[in-house]
Amino acid sequence: MFKGYIRWFKHVFALNNCNGQRLSAIPLTQRFKAVTAAFVALWLVAQISEFSLRGSEHALLLASMGASAVLLFGLPGSPLAKPAVFFWGHLLAAAIGLMVSHLVNHFALMAALTISLVILMMYLFEVMHPPAGVTALIPVIATTTGPALGFDFLLYPVGLNLIVMLTVSLFLQRYLLRINKITPDPGTLGTRDLPPLAKSQLQKQDIRAAMQECSPGLDISESDLVRLFSLAQQKAMNRQIRTLHCSDIMAKDLVTVEPETSLQQAWNLLRKHKINMLPVVDANYRLVGVISVSDFLNDLAIAEHTGISQHLHSLRLHLRLKWLGSAHFAHHKVADKMSTRLIVATPNDAISTLVPLLANNGLHQVPIVTENFELCGVVTQSDLMTAMTHSK
Repeated sequence: MFKGYIRWFKHVFALNNCNGQRLSAIPLTQRFKAVTAAFVALWLVAQISEFSLRGSEHALLLASMGASAVLLFGLPGSPLAKPAVFFWGHLLAAAIGLMVSHLVNHFALMAALTISLVILMMYLFEVMHPPAGVTALIPVIATTTGPALGFDFLLYPVGLNLIVMLTVSLFLQRYLLRINKITPDPGTLGTRDLPPLAKSQLQKQDIRAAMQECSPGLDISESDLVRLFSLAQQKAMNRQIRTLHCSDIMAKDLVTVEPETSLQQAWNLLRKHKINMLPVVDANYRLVGVISVSDFLNDLAIAEHTGISQHLHSLRLHLRLKWLGSAHFAHHKVADKMSTRLIVATPNDAISTLVPLLANNGLHQVPIVTENFELCGVVTQSDLMTAMTHSK
């Protein structure tokens, strides 16, 4: 019976909302970090304001700083919690509230006009920050107990509170909360075309069009939605082919080279085994780089030719490459040309995680490494296509 009352209570007060976002998805450690960050930020703002404004008639701390702390540290990924939005939203709201308090004498009209103008200007300047509405009402409410506040209100306490809170929040978000910024996926090859995998996924224009048809106040950015949907697709793909991992399909008998291997030897291995990439490993078989055919061809200037000219140029290119192999490569090591920008996976990764790595980066194979970066296999595009075909 007791559990029944609890379920009824949650239902009545909408605490059992299965269709909404659950804050319980936030890891416990992240919650403690947010609590710590809010404590440190508010403590520093109050301490510095008290030290700077001691003996003056200025307020020491804006009540709206508490509401801002909830957004900045409790929901740091929200577009409403961006540091720039926080700073300019409060400053703009304070200026509007101060201006209206000097121009209007009727309290009710003053309050309504202030908030209306604040919302309008926040829309125009893209600085929507709800706690700033409290800042705007401070000079309005002050007129009920005395004369309108002076314009130094924008400096003390508003300016002081904002600068301290902004500085502290930027530091804490970077070094304590470690907020992950949404960045474009790697692999765009310097053209306007999207990476292959992205062409079949949602695009920003799709998200933008959908958002326009939904509630106009969605508290999430387009980039966040695209990233969220991509991750959801990845999870769904993992679930569909969850029985296959990289360790199940990777090649284990590998042809490798070391950084001190000559370029001539590396080139000979590529030609002999008819592969286009060699993993570069150290003495402990840890992956330190890769060298591919394209690394060798970077030294060759390839012009456009057609017909007979194309055949002649191909012959000249072959001879030149052969000459480079004997003359140019002989005095250089793999370490001189290998790429250290490594894109890898682990043996326990689901094979679906290889799809964006191969598709978005123009790769033909992905090295598989252990936690200490020891090379244990390679998965090629052919391996992946075969595995995904058989898994259906």
